[in-house]
Amino acid sequence: MKKLIVFFWLLGLSLGYSQSIINTESILKDIDSTSTINFNIEGDLKYGNIKLIELNNQLTYAKKIGGNLIRLSLGQEYLEEDDEKLANDWVGQARFNHYLGLNSIFAFAQMQNAVSLNLKSRYLFGGGYRQNLYSGKKDNSNYFDLSAGVFRELETYSQENDADLKIKNWRYSFSAFSNFNFYKNFSLNTSVYYQLNSANLEDARFFVEPRLYYKLNNFGIYLTNRYRYHSTPYVPVKREDQEYLFGLEVSL
Repeated sequence: MKKLIVFFWLLGLSLGYSQSIINTESILKDIDSTSTINFNIEGDLKYGNIKLIELNNQLTYAKKIGGNLIRLSLGQEYLEEDDEKLANDWVGQARFNHYLGLNSIFAFAQMQNAVSLNLKSRYLFGGGYRQNLYSGKKDNSNYFDLSAGVFRELETYSQENDADLKIKNWRYSFSAFSNFNFYKNFSLNTSVYYQLNSANLEDARFFVEPRLYYKLNNFGIYLTNRYRYHSTPYVPVKREDQEYLFGLEVSL
């Protein structure tokens, strides 16, 4: 009951601030035999010649049921400059893994929007297989995995003429995940995604996020870099963008 109360309290916080990128991979290092709640927050406040407010956070709840793992995530990114709201992006994801030893089959569903990309809505659902290639330490906290799958992509973009652009694709997805603990309380958690349009292989998306942690018990700080690339944007936006973030994380 205590964990449930904290979960809804943190959920209330996430409705005020959050981030648009879901990284459910980072919570795997904290999951015990029952459940884990993971909350992180990032922010940037500037006043003077420029007034800037940027607030991001992410809430992820994970629960093990036998050989299955369920992860639910919610995030938001809020950006305001000189009292003008530039972004208020949301993302939510549900992910299910059925484990076969250290390997697993998985399914997921996701929905989001992204003002910076003129993306009004994006809905994904799909699944695949994940193969463990390396596992170290008794608790398997050091690992390197590869996965392959397919998902359906339904997107709606806003355009200057007010006519929405609707995109429907099937995409192949290839991913790599790793976590390595080193030098006492430091660890490096990395996620890499490469996605191909099944009808046009030149339409590719790439995303990588290395995250360096320093953790003490249930509290941690981290530094992360997120890089995104889309070879053929559907609306007039840049092909790539990246950001560096410093954040705080609490696990319960």
